[in-house]
Amino acid sequence: MGERVFEKLNRPESLADSPVFIFAGDAQAAGGLRGLGSAGTPRRWRRRADFLQLCRDLCADGAIDGCLMTPADAEVLAVDERYFDTSPITPLVRTNAETMIWNPRHGTYRSSPSKPFLTVRPADAGFCRDQICKTQDFNIRLGLYSITLNNHVELDEDTLGAYLTFAHEVGRTPGFDHFLEVFPPNLPQHGLSDEAVGEYVADSIVRTMSYLRRHERPRFIKTAFSTPAVWRELCEFDLTLPIGALGGARTDARGTLELAHQVIVNGGKLILFGRAVFEDESPLAICRALRQVLDGGDPAAVYEAYRADVNRGGG
Repeated sequence: MGERVFEKLNRPESLADSPVFIFAGDAQAAGGLRGLGSAGTPRRWRRRADFLQLCRDLCADGAIDGCLMTPADAEVLAVDERYFDTSPITPLVRTNAETMIWNPRHGTYRSSPSKPFLTVRPADAGFCRDQICKTQDFNIRLGLYSITLNNHVELDEDTLGAYLTFAHEVGRTPGFDHFLEVFPPNLPQHGLSDEAVGEYVADSIVRTMSYLRRHERPRFIKTAFSTPAVWRELCEFDLTLPIGALGGARTDARGTLELAHQVIVNGGKLILFGRAVFEDESPLAICRALRQVLDGGDPAAVYEAYRADVNRGGG
């Protein structure tokens, strides 16, 4: 099984020189978040087989360090195909979902406070081939759990309680770890600026971590980049907890590269981009470009090289 993400996390002193890049392929599996197979602007239609092939192609290309998948896609690639047995790329699985990202056409869930629900129990998250699962048989050893806090006492208590229960269970599951994604509120926070919302999320992350013992803590955090000042404050607060950025809605390739640059120069140690990759006109080319930015390349110069790569038909 690919170990590249674990190798980097186990050498925290080197993360600044070579940050972790995870392709958040879990977002694509529901059809690019909206509709069936719809991704990008203008819309490019892909079916599930196309999404699975994109995961294979990105892993084979090698610019990414990890590939995050839904449970169904993880079963195909990690278990049925044993794809990661001979790949250095680390497979990861989403272990829960949220109503906020459950977006069927004509659905209205996004207008209500997001609520998490478990999709894979930690005891089953190793994706073994046999019913009796030993640690050495795990095909996946790292899973995502995501939460959204909305500054609402009762709802946030339920969300935090569900996460803490999950984290405690992971702590009792040898061989399996998790990382935590904390989304900004999905409902309007009237009177709060973007910076204030970032501060609210940062404070919530720190407080949540204070209630977990070492073996229960996530290996890293995934959250939204707000402002450089707030991001630096969060990244510098606890150097034992690497902070990574989600990509969010795609703008354009130039914006994607600049976001990755801002994340890293302000103390972040990981990026976990999904839509910014699979909605790009050339997912392979943007991943190569992001790798260059993470490794210290100037975003403007890398963008020009990216355009040349695309024009050459680079994936």
